Amino acid sequence: MELPQLADYSFAVWHTLPTAMLTGRDIEIDGPVDPVVIANGEKLARVWSMWSPGVLQPVKIHASKVVAPQRGKRSVLAFYSGGVDSTFHLMASPKEDLPSRALTIHGMDYKPDNDRNFLALVKKTEPLLKHFGIERVTIKSDVAQYGKATLLHGFTLAGCASLLSDVFGTAQIAADYTWEQDMMSWPWGTNHVTNRYFAGSDWSLKTVTSDFSRTEKIEAIAANKMACDSISFCTDSKSRPVNCGRCQKCVRTKLMFLIATDQIPPIFTDNSYQPSMLGRIELEKRKERAFFADIYMQAVTRDRERYVPGLGAKLRRVDVSPRHRIKRFLGLG
Repeated sequence: MELPQLADYSFAVWHTLPTAMLTGRDIEIDGPVDPVVIANGEKLARVWSMWSPGVLQPVKIHASKVVAPQRGKRSVLAFYSGGVDSTFHLMASPKEDLPSRALTIHGMDYKPDNDRNFLALVKKTEPLLKHFGIERVTIKSDVAQYGKATLLHGFTLAGCASLLSDVFGTAQIAADYTWEQDMMSWPWGTNHVTNRYFAGSDWSLKTVTSDFSRTEKIEAIAANKMACDSISFCTDSKSRPVNCGRCQKCVRTKLMFLIATDQIPPIFTDNSYQPSMLGRIELEKRKERAFFADIYMQAVTRDRERYVPGLGAKLRRVDVSPRHRIKRFLGLG
């Protein structure tokens, strides 16, 4: 894909804002920047500093030239990692709403120098994209070395999509959580509160599939063999894109399959489930608690608690204060 000559430096705002908030230094950009991006960037800095006073700070954004792009109607781009959320988004979209391209970022789940495993992910997920008639775009980024993904995640996605905004007017991001789960997972780098500020005069990041929990998405994916065989979500860097079946995320996903479908599909190296595996899920982590609560509620709703004994008891034993969540989010405790 050929890109036109860069005429809008707004992407730099999203990439530099996390560091600016952490250091309290204003952003100076030598080039044209969208005034709406400047306003939204400063708004985001105020929001995050309100959530974590004394750690993140509000900042000002300055550019040598402030101009609103006028680029007309453009194509739609969707973030695609090969995970459950982005896979479900493609499955759930009506044909006329499918994106024209899928953006996979090399440097978040896979280190920039790990070409072998990243190319294995591309190979594993390519059949699904071809099925939907969607071409892939990749961007390599070294952002992971500059901070925690919990904060950088949304800003990195926005920065990469904004870099392509001359071609794509909308970038779709599949929600990690429902609106209700956001209340439990907060703070997280992509959420329904802050995602709406990743936008400019004629470009925006659009959150999709917000009404479906991860367990509900798993149910739909399980019914489609091509989609089920393509998903990759393992956190073991030595295993992925193959799902190890033993890490915390693999165990959690097994629980979702059990509750949603009564069985675990053969997509794991270790396809077994033992009750002792429940202990691998750390509910002190806010994101795990949000997912686990959904698993439990889905089990109750479907009358399937018996498939995973101990779900409710494990959930009730944990209580995490907002202050503790903030410290964990920023890597301070």
